[in-house]
Amino acid sequence: MVPVARLSRAQASTGHTVLVVDDDAELRATVERLLRSCGHEVLSAESGEEALRLVAQHDIHLMLLDYFMAGMTGEDVVRELRARGYGLQVVLQTGYASERPPRDMLRDLDIQGYHDKSEGPDKLLVWVDAALKAHRHMRAITASRDGLNHILQAAPQLHRLQSLDDLLRGILLQLQGILGFSGACVAVLPDGRDPALSAAPAQTFEVRVATGRFEGRQWPDLTDFERAAVAEAARRGKPSRTPLTALPLQAGDRNVGVVLVDLEPPAAAAADLTLLEVFAAQAAVAIQNVQLFELATTDDLTGLMNRRAWAGRLDEALRLGARHAHPTSILLIDVDHFKRVNDTYGHLAGDALLRLLGAALREQVRATDLAGRYGGEELAVLLPHTGPEGARILAERLREHIAALRLPWDGQEVRVTASIGVATDPGGPGSLSAPRLLSQTDEALYAAKGAGRNRVQVAPAHALAAQG
Repeated sequence: MVPVARLSRAQASTGHTVLVVDDDAELRATVERLLRSCGHEVLSAESGEEALRLVAQHDIHLMLLDYFMAGMTGEDVVRELRARGYGLQVVLQTGYASERPPRDMLRDLDIQGYHDKSEGPDKLLVWVDAALKAHRHMRAITASRDGLNHILQAAPQLHRLQSLDDLLRGILLQLQGILGFSGACVAVLPDGRDPALSAAPAQTFEVRVATGRFEGRQWPDLTDFERAAVAEAARRGKPSRTPLTALPLQAGDRNVGVVLVDLEPPAAAAADLTLLEVFAAQAAVAIQNVQLFELATTDDLTGLMNRRAWAGRLDEALRLGARHAHPTSILLIDVDHFKRVNDTYGHLAGDALLRLLGAALREQVRATDLAGRYGGEELAVLLPHTGPEGARILAERLREHIAALRLPWDGQEVRVTASIGVATDPGGPGSLSAPRLLSQTDEALYAAKGAGRNRVQVAPAHALAAQG
């Protein structure tokens, strides 16, 4: 049936799995060899019952099914497949052209082909190619439908207020859910300029978050090819494949960044870019909203939350603590002899020191805590669900960390210490107002400075209770 020359031309794997079902062992083996020579993965079964078991265990794209077999006929198998909800492609094979007219079979059964075995291997492969092409189209339609559903479900999460890095990481996870890639990164300009309008060279981008093989890599660690792909996508404002997928995040006329996805053809179908554009529109607006929120709530110098925004979060935490009876602690941190730094090294050095302290607090506090600039050289940390002992432990760790900091300046090292006041609201019926809790924390801070500085002072619980 099959010429030897055809079997000898083995091809690279197609990624398709074909199940051959026939009770003729010799014919079944011949068809298996033919399909493997075309690069397909092949499974085989000698009965309809065995075929149904294999379908339940494997992701089968096409079944070549003998029409007449002992036990279940090919027609029986097709009807059972569809009854169980399996949508794989089926080509029925017959050794007797008179069994059922092909047009009747194609009309009456949900199959994709009807092959007369006497017509030889070339005609069989035509049916195989046509059925697998239909399989790919059906998979693409399903992926598009699932992808759009994924985007719609992701939209509320994207527009929830959160840190920019958390948002960007969420974007990568959502994209991964749509396309199944193994790695990606988000590149932005550090100063927030529009990459499409900026005259800055490509090396000024910054990798904010990354997954997969990009994990832990900074902008200089990317290859020249990867950096060029990001810069070109940002400049053009359109998705591109070179061959990696570079996806600009466009909010109106403004480009807020680029996602570089480790996804190359042929894994990336043309429909993927359409899905990505829909998703990118959602993501870009969400990023812009977060950036605007951060501008309104962030202290420019330290990168911490500004006093008004921090005080609002304190009020919210105390209300929740009163309702659910859980403690809330706060720390007030004052840099010891900060005026001496300004007088000795200049105000620029003082600003640089505050930036260093802001970065240190962002690194050291827990994800559930909130650090802010309370005023001047005074910083504050809100600790929800934290009692006095937990707050004291964190305060001591921060004090030691600050004492170990070194700021290089004009050939010298600027070193400082900090005094920290700690107070806790017990929550529940005895909950304090924000002004009273802040007053107790400030008194504890004053006591720490009066006792020699570079120390932590916890407000006594009875003092808090007396003002409750």
